[in-house]
Amino acid sequence: MKITLIKMAIGLFALVSLGLTSCSEKGLTQDEIVKNNAEEYLKPKLNDPKSYEFVKMELIDSVLYSDNIQYRKKTFNKYIQDDKDEIKRKEGYKIDIPTMYNEKEIQELKAKITKNEIIIAKIDSLENKLGNKKDEVASYTYTFSFRGNNALGAKVLNEYILQINPSPDFKVINMADDKDKIFLNPNDFPGYRAMIEKNL
Repeated sequence: MKITLIKMAIGLFALVSLGLTSCSEKGLTQDEIVKNNAEEYLKPKLNDPKSYEFVKMELIDSVLYSDNIQYRKKTFNKYIQDDKDEIKRKEGYKIDIPTMYNEKEIQELKAKITKNEIIIAKIDSLENKLGNKKDEVASYTYTFSFRGNNALGAKVLNEYILQINPSPDFKVINMADDKDKIFLNPNDFPGYRAMIEKNL
């Protein structure tokens, strides 16, 4: 009987502890979760993790799925226009420099145009299927500053650009110390990557 009561008490204690932990995690703000995830991602990469000192973090932008859709459509439309311009240039050879004219190259460019037009049509279809979800956040961008010892042991201020997944996990997608290293359209949009794999 005593053993049963002890087991019940331990079980009850475990459930209460689990509940408290769960509640405390749920009580964190988005910024607190992002900060925790960023530190978990960053610290193993530091020269001296123990020297780490958080300075500040600021949300500076968010990217919607609709932004990523427009980015992709713009990209594929540019490919199409570039190929059309190239066809026009190559077809000029037919009259001006017949020896440089190559019908096979023209047909290959036309095939690329057709393929990219199909991709744009499929992006439009995915956009329609998303409905209101296309206006949801695909990623957040933060600035993240901290101090830490460099390879020479001197404590320096470091500033990074942090790209984060949307709710609920807010995991780090990318952390870069240079604007040129940030992703233009993190997370694309639902269905895009599978569609591209089938059509490229």
